[in-house]
Amino acid sequence: MCFAGLVEVGEWLGRGDLSPVDVVETVLDRIERCNGELRVFITVTRDLALEQARQAEREIRAGQYRGPLHGVPISLKDNIPTRGIRTTHASAAMAQWIPDSDATVYTRAREAGAVLIGKANLNEFGFSSHPAFPPPLNPWRTDRTSGGSSSGSAVSVAAGMGYASIGTDSGGSGRYPAHVNGVVGFQATRGRVSRHGVFDRSDTVGHIAVLARSVVDSAVMMQAIAGHDANDEESSTEPVPDLRARIGQSIRGVRIGHARGYSIQDVDPDVVTVTREALGVLRGLGAAVEDVSLPYLEACVELLTSIILPELATVHRHRLRTMPEQLGEIARQRLELGSAIPAAEYVQAQQVRRRMRDAFQEVFAAFDVIVGPARATRAGQPVTSRPGSFTARLEDGREIDLRSIAYEYTGIYNLLGTPAIVIPAGFSREGTPIGLQIAGRWFEEPLVLQVAHAYEQATGWHRRHPPDLPVPAEHRTPEERTA
Repeated sequence: MCFAGLVEVGEWLGRGDLSPVDVVETVLDRIERCNGELRVFITVTRDLALEQARQAEREIRAGQYRGPLHGVPISLKDNIPTRGIRTTHASAAMAQWIPDSDATVYTRAREAGAVLIGKANLNEFGFSSHPAFPPPLNPWRTDRTSGGSSSGSAVSVAAGMGYASIGTDSGGSGRYPAHVNGVVGFQATRGRVSRHGVFDRSDTVGHIAVLARSVVDSAVMMQAIAGHDANDEESSTEPVPDLRARIGQSIRGVRIGHARGYSIQDVDPDVVTVTREALGVLRGLGAAVEDVSLPYLEACVELLTSIILPELATVHRHRLRTMPEQLGEIARQRLELGSAIPAAEYVQAQQVRRRMRDAFQEVFAAFDVIVGPARATRAGQPVTSRPGSFTARLEDGREIDLRSIAYEYTGIYNLLGTPAIVIPAGFSREGTPIGLQIAGRWFEEPLVLQVAHAYEQATGWHRRHPPDLPVPAEHRTPEERTA
C-alpha cells in the first residue's frame, strides 16, 4: 500500500474500502523502519497525524468527504512553517524554531483533508549543504546523491513514506531531486500558488513545488494548494483551471520544442540516451518534435547568481550579522558573497531577465511545450562545492561549475516563472533514475500535465519503486556506525 498512488489511496478512502487511521499507521510503520536509514524526516508528526486521521475517518463516515486528499498522509519540506511544530530549515540557527502560524500552502492542504506525516529534510536554508542534519540518502542507491534542496521530500515519496510532499523550488530544488529519485516534481506558474509564510518578499525566483508518484497525483496536490491569496502580494488572480482537464487526451499535433544549446557539452551518456528515447516516444504519440535553441541560455548561470545570492543575503542578513557561527560554512560564504554583489549588478540582471521573458514569448508562440533533460548528470556520488567557490570535482575527475548543471536546465524556468515538471523517464546503467523535463507557457499547466501524462502512461516508468536496501556502513554517519 505504501507505493500506491495518492489518487488511488484517496479513492479507497472515499469509498470506505480503507480507514485513514490504517493508512496513516501503515505509513508511520514504514517511516519507523526506513527513516533511520534514509534520513528523510527531521520531525515525524506521529501524534498529529493519528489525530488528523481519526478526524478524517469520522468525517468520511459521516458523509463529509472533502475530496481526493482527505485522509491521505503527506509531508512538508522543513522550510514551510507549521504552527506549533518546529521548522528548522535544516540549520542549527533555527533548530528549535516553532512558528506561531501556518504557511498558506499547509493551511490549504489541511483544509483539503491531507494528513501531515512529518517535516522533510533539506539542504540548509535550501541553498547550502547539510552541516546540522545528515543528508537524505537516495533509496535506489544509497551511495548516490538524493539531490537538493527538496531531497527529503523526494525520497519520502520514492521510498513509500507518504504519497506526496510539498517543497520549494528556486533553481530546480524540487525538480532535481525528482530527477535522481524517480518521482514527479512539479512547479506551477509563479503566482499560481501562494508563497505566504515560506518565501520572503525580497525573493523573486522561488516557487512552491509538489513531489508525487505520478502526474495525476501531482495535479491533485497542486490543485489543492493553488489559488489567489490576499496575503501574498505576488499571488495571481488568474482563475485556477481544473488541472486534470486535459489529462488522458491525445497529444497528437502538440508542438514540442526539444531544448538544445546547453553550454555543458559533456552531458552524461545515459541522460542523452534517455532523452533521445523519450523524444521517440513523444513522436510515436503523434507530437510534432523539433529542435529549438533557447534564448539567453548562456546567461542563466550569471543571471541567477546575481539575483538569488543578493536576495538570500537580504533574507538572512540578521543571522549573518548576529549568529554566523550557527550557519554552515558554505551557507555563510554564499551569504557573504551575496552581500558583496553590487546593487547595480542585481538591477542589471533583473533587466536582462525581463528581456529574456520577452524572447521566450516568441519561443512559446512556435511551440506548445519545451522538452529536455532535467540535468546534465545522472545521480552521481554526492558532491559539494569547494569553500568559497561553486566548483566541484565529479567522480570521473572532471571539474564542473555546479551552477551550470543546475541553472541552465531547471533554473531557467525559475527565471521565467513558467510551469515545469520533471517525470521519471528511465534509468542509468547504474540503476539510478533519470528524469525528463517538460515546461510550458505561463498559466498553461493543464497542457504541460497533458503531455507529461501521455508520456508517463506510454512508458510506465513511474510505476517502479526502489528495493528496500540497507545503508552500507561506509555511508552511515559516525554516530550511526557506533549506534
